[in-house]
Amino acid sequence: MNGYQRSFLLIIALVCVSLCLYFLPGYVHVGGLIPLQATPEMLLRLSVTQGTDSHSEPTRFHAQNCPEKWPSLVEKYRPSSSLKPHNSTGNIETMDYTKTTSPDFTRVSILNVRSMYNVCDVLIVKIEARNWLNRSKGYGGDFFRLKVYEEDPYSAAAEDEVVDFGNGTYLAFFTLRWAGHVKVGVKLIHPSEVIPQMALTATGKVGLNITFSGEFTSGSASEEVICRYVELPPPMCNLSNPRTHGPWYCQKPKNPDLTCKDWKYHKMYKGTFLRLEENLTPLSRSLLKKSHMVEMKNDLVIRVFNRGHVLPGSRGTAPLPYCTNDGLPQGIHAAGYFYRNKWFPDRCRVVSFNLIDGMKCLRNKRVVILGDSTIRQVYEYFRDVYKEYFIQLPLAKGVTKIQGPLDLFSKSYNTSIQYHFHGLPSSGTGLVLKADTIEFVADRLHSKKDGCYAIYVISLWAHFITAGTEFYVERIRAIKNAIQRYLDQCPRSKVILKGANTKDHPALWIAIVSSEWNIVKMELALREIFRDERRVGFIDAFGITKVQPYEDNVHPKRPIIKEYVDRILTYICKS
Repeated sequence: MNGYQRSFLLIIALVCVSLCLYFLPGYVHVGGLIPLQATPEMLLRLSVTQGTDSHSEPTRFHAQNCPEKWPSLVEKYRPSSSLKPHNSTGNIETMDYTKTTSPDFTRVSILNVRSMYNVCDVLIVKIEARNWLNRSKGYGGDFFRLKVYEEDPYSAAAEDEVVDFGNGTYLAFFTLRWAGHVKVGVKLIHPSEVIPQMALTATGKVGLNITFSGEFTSGSASEEVICRYVELPPPMCNLSNPRTHGPWYCQKPKNPDLTCKDWKYHKMYKGTFLRLEENLTPLSRSLLKKSHMVEMKNDLVIRVFNRGHVLPGSRGTAPLPYCTNDGLPQGIHAAGYFYRNKWFPDRCRVVSFNLIDGMKCLRNKRVVILGDSTIRQVYEYFRDVYKEYFIQLPLAKGVTKIQGPLDLFSKSYNTSIQYHFHGLPSSGTGLVLKADTIEFVADRLHSKKDGCYAIYVISLWAHFITAGTEFYVERIRAIKNAIQRYLDQCPRSKVILKGANTKDHPALWIAIVSSEWNIVKMELALREIFRDERRVGFIDAFGITKVQPYEDNVHPKRPIIKEYVDRILTYICKS
């Protein structure tokens, strides 16, 4: 036997020994042999690392079509009915601040500790809420935002589900979508003790403290009066639109030369939001300053590998289908993830359009964008990024660039894009609406003024939070009815809805009127209302911005708007 043969046999022997050791019953392999009976602390030190290991770098890979393993795990761990989540007992407004949830002392750990994880495995994260005295809390109700992520290049996914045990313990379930060294991020949005303040906003009662005004003008006579979305003491002007659930009332002008028909402008009194802070209880004020949207530090990092998975679209596999108009998802679960700064929706494919392909897609199309400023950003994206193809038409007399209607037109592609604000209510001292150009979304759809081949992109949420969930629900129902009637008559048209997105809270009053807790409540209502309507497309803006690589902002950055635009164009030209 020569030297080459001996070397070859030695290599074969070493491989066989390694495989035997790797699969030896009762042990796991983590750079050595570790008994399966090892304590969680031992495994945690081995599997949850604080850095990368150049000798065991996971193969780069991500998976859009993971099987849903998390629902069965959620049911396995879900508490019994006797442990339903509940808020604190007693009067929380007399509670000592030190008894509330502390982001500094609340503990975050991994429940299903392993030496390594595979793509599509489920990671279970445990949160133990503790107060400022570093003592366990006996009740639930805290509101967290969670994610698993890598920083460079940025990848991130939200949790599939969070289970509140009602005793201060929470479990979060994550589907691991990519191979790499993955961290765990937890942000305390609201401690449970401030939720009653947020719930008060959801009733609409807080919004009654906001003062709108109406300007009535005729000839040289002019007068400003108070207006609201609830009836005012008589005499008043009923300016409501009952078909679209657009209740609106103004005090009747005292000037005898003015009538209700002389309503010309809508706006908001300056400083009206600041008065909301005056109604905060001392505890709520303290919590919104110290325990609001706080990142909770932890050093958890896991290693995720790809073993046995094949990337969709690889040789011998079918590519994922394009995303189509198939309705809204139910509940709020992870519906996609960022991988290397690009958003990938779950189970379907979105095309990343360049400018030429985008215009080819829009050839001979009319796109009508209706809603608030978070969807006006889509109009502005086309205006700025596609500026070599579009011209912006002059504004009509008295129309503002905030309210619209705003129009883009491309002669060479015969393409028009219009934006129009959704109608009342509207908030913000800089938003002045010309009364005779106020148009409700349902009215626009009922009118069929855009023909039977229009593409409607609709989003309204930000101006409705203070009006309360019930008000919002009634408006969305009216819009749904109009959408269904339009699609029944114009089945080849397309309607795309965009949900709410996360936002920043630079002031106390913004936290009161735009809490993420309230945003989620409205988002759930939107999805439930459209449960039985599968002909609409949906942009999960909340899912995207919840784990975005940028700071929260009511107006997300351009790369996020690009994700919206790609989804819209995919719906238009690939579904």
